[in-house]
Amino acid sequence: MRSILILFMTLSLSACVTDFADLSVPNPFASNPAYTVALAPGIAIELPENPWDTAQSLEATQQVTAQWRPKNGEPGTATFLARISAQPGQVRIAVLDDLGRRAMTIDWTLDGLNIVKADWVPDALDPERLLGDIVMTYWPDDVVSDVVDQSMTIEETMGQRTIRTNGDGLVFVTIEKPIRDPWQGVATLRNMKLGYTLTIRSQRLGS
Repeated sequence: MRSILILFMTLSLSACVTDFADLSVPNPFASNPAYTVALAPGIAIELPENPWDTAQSLEATQQVTAQWRPKNGEPGTATFLARISAQPGQVRIAVLDDLGRRAMTIDWTLDGLNIVKADWVPDALDPERLLGDIVMTYWPDDVVSDVVDQSMTIEETMGQRTIRTNGDGLVFVTIEKPIRDPWQGVATLRNMKLGYTLTIRSQRLGS
């Protein structure tokens, strides 16, 4: 069953990744590569100018389950599939819903950030926040330490990353991920401030 899911994700998401070149939406952030992503009211990170500052490329598929606790109403859950393609100076992310529809594409390069989101995608699924969560979860310790603003501090332990707000010392986000290879296995991000959890099952392609 796991092999079938991986094959489905690979085939479906490959179509999304290969047509990035066809996107004709203007890039509103091209003049400002150092782009700020709002994570919560008064809390933001500034994305590094170089999206992927390493010579090693990455291809991975992910199954992401989001769970949230709204202030009013019943708890919600949603599952979507993502394909991440990274090479020096560029990160591309394609996201499908569980029906196979393309929900969003993120094209992040040295020249800027371009995001395309389908009209039917609910406001709760924010591509900028999703990108911020991915960076906080998977990017190296030194990069994450540089991108968070002065209102937050980072604590690193084996397989866990905790980000706190300085003023009150409260936990903003906790992240648990595989120790040997974060892109191979299950990672969990819990946003204590906004009350949602992402469970991310990653599979490196070719591994």
